[in-house]
Amino acid sequence: MPSSSPILHAARAMLVALLCLLWTVPVSASEVRVQWVPDGDTIHLEDGSRVRLLGIDAPEMGRDGGPDQYYARESRDYLRRLIDGRPIRLETDGQGPDRYGRLLAYVFLPEGRMANEVLVEEGLAFFYPHSHQDREFQRRMLEAQKRAIMARKGFWPRILSLPQPPTGWMGNRRSKRFHHPESHYAARISPKNRVALSSLEQAFLEGYAPARTSSPWPDAD
Repeated sequence: MPSSSPILHAARAMLVALLCLLWTVPVSASEVRVQWVPDGDTIHLEDGSRVRLLGIDAPEMGRDGGPDQYYARESRDYLRRLIDGRPIRLETDGQGPDRYGRLLAYVFLPEGRMANEVLVEEGLAFFYPHSHQDREFQRRMLEAQKRAIMARKGFWPRILSLPQPPTGWMGNRRSKRFHHPESHYAARISPKNRVALSSLEQAFLEGYAPARTSSPWPDAD
């Protein structure tokens, strides 16, 4: 059969499409058990490996004598109760470990619920978007966050009442991060990617997450 045959080209295209699909399907791991939960978005397994829950960010526990962030203990304790002594199932999206050596994963509970989503829906973590994330996952997480905000669950009442810059926040349409308007990172956002966000509530409702250098998160009382 000539190499230019339409049938051969179609077969090759189907094969490439199939390989691309298989590459992006999450990789399921066998059931595992948790040994320790240090904070609201990290778990340590019995085999010694560490897992970072994908697509969310929880308030930080204090390190080296520093203070905890607001609602850090509540987030950690809830995750402990959620998975304590129960087998969990992990799914990755092929990213590999992060810079701290942690496996990035979706964490599924025995009844099928995703712990990542539950934490966001209860106002114990917020959605932290990345461009490589599956669109359906992003949609689910943002919807969970909207429900938590509308119901003022968990940390949202205090977070949304924090003092804000008079001119609001500066969002980056490409990275989905928002910055303090006086931050030099805000000044570096290209005009086509700049988004004016009048309040923290608008920023979080539209799926933006705080940049590490401009996080408004307060310390625990």
